[in-house]
Amino acid sequence: MKAVVLAAGKGERLEPITHTRPKPFVPVLDTPLILRNIRIVKKYVNDAVIVINSNHKEYFKLIEGVSLVEQTEGKGTAAALLAVEKYLERDDEFLVIYGDLLFEEEAVEKIVNTNGEAILATESDDPKKYGVIVKDSENRLVRIVEKPENPPSKLINAGIYKLTYDIFSYIDKIGLSSRGELELTDAVNLIGNKVKVVTYNGIWLDIGRPWDLIEANKVLLDREKDRNLGVIEENVKIKGKAIIEDDVVIKSGTYIEGPVYIGKNSVIGPNAYIRPYSVIGSNVKVGAFNEIKESVIMENTKIPHLSYVGDSIICEDVNFGAGTITANLRFDEKEVKVNIKNERVGSGRKKLGAIVGAHVRTGINVSILPGVKIGAYAWIYPGAIVDRDVEKGEKFVPYYLRRSSGT
Repeated sequence: MKAVVLAAGKGERLEPITHTRPKPFVPVLDTPLILRNIRIVKKYVNDAVIVINSNHKEYFKLIEGVSLVEQTEGKGTAAALLAVEKYLERDDEFLVIYGDLLFEEEAVEKIVNTNGEAILATESDDPKKYGVIVKDSENRLVRIVEKPENPPSKLINAGIYKLTYDIFSYIDKIGLSSRGELELTDAVNLIGNKVKVVTYNGIWLDIGRPWDLIEANKVLLDREKDRNLGVIEENVKIKGKAIIEDDVVIKSGTYIEGPVYIGKNSVIGPNAYIRPYSVIGSNVKVGAFNEIKESVIMENTKIPHLSYVGDSIICEDVNFGAGTITANLRFDEKEVKVNIKNERVGSGRKKLGAIVGAHVRTGINVSILPGVKIGAYAWIYPGAIVDRDVEKGEKFVPYYLRRSSGT
């Protein structure tokens, strides 16, 4: 049996994280999501094929033991599957997996061990954000209803299928959706009650928006066990679970409240405060008198001194000037909203800080307001109060500097 992983999407809802990396390469505990998923899937299949677009080909070449196929035509999940039609055998069953999901091994095991065509389903407290599954009393598919205003159930499409070559004949019969895409769910609906609905109750997350990445890391962090492979200097306090990888140095005066993850070759402190559910990637510097709370900090980033990072995502190779602050709570304490594809979207979080793209540089005493996104390669000048989203590569100049220059 083969597995087809659909990973050609642009990941626009995850920007600015996806300005510099494909969506499936977002890190969970410092490991790319797709690499984690491929390791799971390859326990059950002979070969894995990843459908990609050409923009990030070099990233996917880092995954060993898989085949890569570029999607050159069309948009949508069904169009992506068409890209691998000639690589599949007519008599074989195969798995299809969306590339931006967090799941456990049990999910793949259950669907592989189901006879015939199948779709994985899981329950959601907010089903109207997903494709909702309607099934009959024998657990056969009646239909998938995309993002209904009044969901007929809490059971949603978990994005893992077992299909046969017949799916391509059904794709030939569907048209473009309202989004202008060929949707795999439309083809699966045509198959109808030949598809078994397999219910799964383990870990499942669709990492579609930036704050989902914080939640994904929290979920996995709760499942990890303590380990300390680093160097802990005197006068360091670690309270609760901490996963500290190879060659980490925790300097004197640092206080860590778990659960916390710290990746290889990172240096923490002296006198840093690392609060629960902070996930710090490899080769990161968190220096003196910094406080990090429930944030994801990616590889090669430097937060040298006197900063607060709360409920934020800081991408790779960012450098914060002294006194850079990410505010994470509105004055009115209402839900933090974020601009997603030109729409103001509620995050469902009372506390949410900044989403800072890769290679960003901030000057001293920069303040970033809740829910603000800063695009990759942007520069934030000293003393700025960042109260709006900053474009990729933009130089954000504070008012006092604009006034003095007459602009």
